[in-house]
Amino acid sequence: MHTLPSHAQLVSTVDSSRVNTFKSEKDSLLYSKIKSRLSKNKIMSQIYDALFRDIYNKNANNQQVNQIEENPFKNFEGKVIRKIYIKRLKVFGETIYDTTKKARGLDDVLNRLHKDTRENVIRKSFLMFDVGDIINPDRLRDNERLMRQSSILHDARILVIPDEQFPNLVDLLVITQDVWSLLPDMEFGGFGRFAVGINQVNFQGLGHSWKNTVYYNNGQDKKFEYATRYTVPYIGRSFVTGQLDLIFRRELMQNSIRFFRPFLTPDMKIAGGFEFSRYAYTKWQTLDANGRVLKINDTTVFTFPITYNYTDLWLAHAFKLSFLDKENQKRSRLVLSMRYSNYVYTERPYVTKDTNQLYRNHQDILFGMGFSSRRYKRDILIYGLGRTEDVPYGYLASFVAGWENSQLWRRFYSGIKLAKGEYFNGGYFYGLINAGGYTDGTSVFSLETNYFSHLHKIGKSQIRHFVTLRYAAGNNRYTGEFIDLNDNNGISSISSDRLRGIKRLVLSYQAVIFSRVSFVGFRVAPFFFADLGMVNIKEKALLSSPVYSGFGIGFRFRNENLTFNTFQIRLGLYPNIPDVSTFNFTFGDVPTLRLKDFDISAPEIVPFK
Repeated sequence: MHTLPSHAQLVSTVDSSRVNTFKSEKDSLLYSKIKSRLSKNKIMSQIYDALFRDIYNKNANNQQVNQIEENPFKNFEGKVIRKIYIKRLKVFGETIYDTTKKARGLDDVLNRLHKDTRENVIRKSFLMFDVGDIINPDRLRDNERLMRQSSILHDARILVIPDEQFPNLVDLLVITQDVWSLLPDMEFGGFGRFAVGINQVNFQGLGHSWKNTVYYNNGQDKKFEYATRYTVPYIGRSFVTGQLDLIFRRELMQNSIRFFRPFLTPDMKIAGGFEFSRYAYTKWQTLDANGRVLKINDTTVFTFPITYNYTDLWLAHAFKLSFLDKENQKRSRLVLSMRYSNYVYTERPYVTKDTNQLYRNHQDILFGMGFSSRRYKRDILIYGLGRTEDVPYGYLASFVAGWENSQLWRRFYSGIKLAKGEYFNGGYFYGLINAGGYTDGTSVFSLETNYFSHLHKIGKSQIRHFVTLRYAAGNNRYTGEFIDLNDNNGISSISSDRLRGIKRLVLSYQAVIFSRVSFVGFRVAPFFFADLGMVNIKEKALLSSPVYSGFGIGFRFRNENLTFNTFQIRLGLYPNIPDVSTFNFTFGDVPTLRLKDFDISAPEIVPFK
């Protein structure tokens, strides 16, 4: 155990650009004036402390950074690590940028109730370096990103502390800040139908996640149902994640165990995974030839039981391709991979070559080869509301080939995937082409482009624009298999059985205003959205289909110190969506999105969804 240097020592040795603050004087003055007025009354002062957390005064750097930061470790390349210090910040009060801030009131109480991630867990499971190693700038940068992507950490930084007396030696200070780990979860559909859950994302400070949910439905024979998931991330220093799922519900029984290790960083040479699962659906709906739910009559939906076992095993190896790199970046890789998966149905409807092909017993054997180059830049206020976000840029090109053995046929499969992402003067652009098919003509083609602008000032706030274009088309697909325009697939917050087909085109736009308003520690982000989409059936051309649309406004709320999903309030206008109200008001939570990376891992069949 090493003695941590004092804050004064760190400030005197660490490059000032790493701890520089970008405080907004106008904001500080505004909040200070409000606080000064309220503080004259004891009760009003307590109300202020409860509602407004002064996120700009305490954490202004994290909120105001709008420039892309280059690798800060390059100046220390080749130096030897002498000591490694670990500093664990409290969930509330302190920040990565200002460790001197102290929690008060409710924040202090919550900090005392939280069990910090154990220091030996950080050292043994989250660090990719050790005492005596030589500084590799890319590895340190990747390690920071890896920790920030963890579900248990709100933020993380690695600081290099040089020693003037021994210029070839450096110490490393690893600063981590947990998220609040114990969170309730509830779904309420009335006193006769609700669900209550507890999600512990950092059980006993071990980094383990344990989620438990109890469901109650008074209108069913089986009133109580239960589901649990236990996850162990990064077992030892193997960076292997283990996950166990048990679901005991009326319409779904599931038992599954998974172990997987993707290429978390470009320096990793080996990746792989194993899964064994058993699924039992007691009431599985099917679709007719027009993509609608098949019914026995006008009121009774046709259902049948589905039970199957699923086994999946894959392995991949990455090789360096330095000759493809520019400026000696050494981030390009050749990845060779193989995969075996097996579906065995024990309960299902009758299967033939013309009906219910989705439920065939089959084995897939795939081989993959791909080229990948990926790097990351730090930015904020993209999909998060204040946390540091690592933006991937680079490219990938992969080819997959193999065959399927089933009770219906033996057929060859091939597929290709191309992707590229890059920052440019106007913002960030990402493009993806995915295509694959079998020798019998069953195929799928998809295209996706994503763009977001730089941050622009709008009054005292900042705004970012997002544009997404997606296209998908299938050929010779199975009976009852369709794609749709519902919710995340097309038009936000809608669901209609009549928006199904085999081709889909969607254009989406969002403008998100990152305001300076914080309520009860939750930052508020107003947004405007517009979605346009088309979907067709086999007999029609896509461009001859109606253009369905949705427009609206909303507000997002998020506290980055908590593991809650982002809360969202939306008011939408849907002028021509069948079976959907013209005006639609929704309130709920949405998972925080992440930018797509350029890693290549398990070879896969292009999904039709």
